[in-house]
Amino acid sequence: STSSEPNATKKHATVRGHSAIGSGGNVGEPSADREAGRHDQALAGAWQKITAALRAGWNRWEPTPPGRVWKQLSQLGFINNSLQFATVFMLGFIPFLMVLLAAFGSRSSRPIVIQGVFDAKAARDVGMLFAHGRPVPASLSVLGVIVAVIGGAAISHMIQTWYAEIFHIEIGRWKAMVRRARWLAGVLGYVALQIVVANRVQPSSGHIAAGGVRFLLAVAFWWWSLHCLLDGQIRWWRLFPAGLATAIGCAGLGLYANWVASISIVANEASYGPIGAVFTLVTVEIGLAVALQLGAVIGATVGDRHSAQRRS
Repeated sequence: STSSEPNATKKHATVRGHSAIGSGGNVGEPSADREAGRHDQALAGAWQKITAALRAGWNRWEPTPPGRVWKQLSQLGFINNSLQFATVFMLGFIPFLMVLLAAFGSRSSRPIVIQGVFDAKAARDVGMLFAHGRPVPASLSVLGVIVAVIGGAAISHMIQTWYAEIFHIEIGRWKAMVRRARWLAGVLGYVALQIVVANRVQPSSGHIAAGGVRFLLAVAFWWWSLHCLLDGQIRWWRLFPAGLATAIGCAGLGLYANWVASISIVANEASYGPIGAVFTLVTVEIGLAVALQLGAVIGATVGDRHSAQRRS
């Protein structure tokens, strides 16, 4: 029994030593947890400050004209609209334009659709997409006209829907259809004037004068387009800022197409063939959709501001 007591004493001491070591090893853990907690609290506080600053900045920016424009574009869903517009334009409205160009003669298609937008090399590549070297059967021509009419109706309906939502206008079904038909007839006249500019003004007066005439025609056309598609429910003077902003957006898109997209068309056509040119055309069509929506929203914002100033 005497010999067992020291052994028991040693075991007890060993257990106490292990307990002491274990407790000593956990001494730093509470302080590390506290440090991590303070770090998380600091991050949460910083994030709350950033969020509050962004919210305050947005609250100050939202009442401004740029803020109202962005808010209305977001409510309009301009990104999805632009993608849908590019699809409908490529599959529907380009055939409509091709029928118009065929009516004016195949030689006119180049100055209208190509030379006024892209440079010489890109114009050649894009021109191959619209070229046809032999006559087509009458049945195919009838089918092409039907597809063109459907495509023109689809794109006009899409633009009219945007304008009606932006300007908060309701148009009866039959009136809307009549207005879209008038607008397509106006497109025919606009194309005819572009032919005159390309064949008469540009050769005699140069590219700068032709560009100025094209810009004035664009202002007049989009100003009239707004009045036509909105069934004349908005006064002319309120629609002018939208027509001007749309023409400016289209002019900027033309610069992009001539300086940037033309290089992309040549490179993509060399790498992928004609489908490569189509890729770049789709990006230009998306830009056109953005320009139409942005111009209308800017015009509506400016018009509302002037109306409020007049009432006050």
